[in-house]
Amino acid sequence: MTKALPARLPDCFRWVEDDEGRHRLFLESVEVLEVRRQRMGWVVEIHLQQEAAPSHPQIVAVRSPAAGIRWGARWSKMRAPQLSAMVAISRRHAPRPQVGCASESGSYAAMP
Repeated sequence: MTKALPARLPDCFRWVEDDEGRHRLFLESVEVLEVRRQRMGWVVEIHLQQEAAPSHPQIVAVRSPAAGIRWGARWSKMRAPQLSAMVAISRRHAPRPQVGCASESGSYAAMP
């Protein structure tokens, strides 16, 4: 049985593992979710999500840290434009989905 690899995320996403074994996914400098041990198992806790989407769970149980990373990567990849827009709003910028996650100093022309 082969292990599935995590979904490839845009470069503006990055995983960080801390000393406690938690894996945290950041979009630029904003924490999107974390994979952590809870009691005798593992969970993915989503920190950044739309308030108008109550049907999405905030905590999902997973089998292992690797399964949590795969689940979190797929979840984030499917929502990358919305997550980028929410980060932009939180920084008081106009919301603009950035599928490729171009940096703010990117190739946008200055308005005259």
